[in-house]
Amino acid sequence: MSAYVDWVNDVDPYPDSEPLTLGQVREDCLVYLVPEEVETDTHASIWALNNAEILLEEFMHGWYQDETLWPEKYGPNLFEKWFIVEYHSIVIDTVDEKILKEEI
Repeated sequence: MSAYVDWVNDVDPYPDSEPLTLGQVREDCLVYLVPEEVETDTHASIWALNNAEILLEEFMHGWYQDETLWPEKYGPNLFEKWFIVEYHSIVIDTVDEKILKEEI
């Protein structure tokens, strides 16, 4: 399994719910647009580690808004245990509307 899937299942406040699998979690991954100077897998990994705390908070909040369920310590080390960073250099916008940025 995956360390983050284990966390999602271990802290689930509804003990009778069916545990999630890695496959289920991977069905709808998060994607981030990064600054233009991020041009390689290595740059993307460095960017992610530099932003690990914010990315982890967003991820954990998406699963459980109760912060008492979150790990006490989180940052680059936990990020590396939980995630694999993939870099894709092309995004195609197929909508004729402005991209709106949602405030975090």
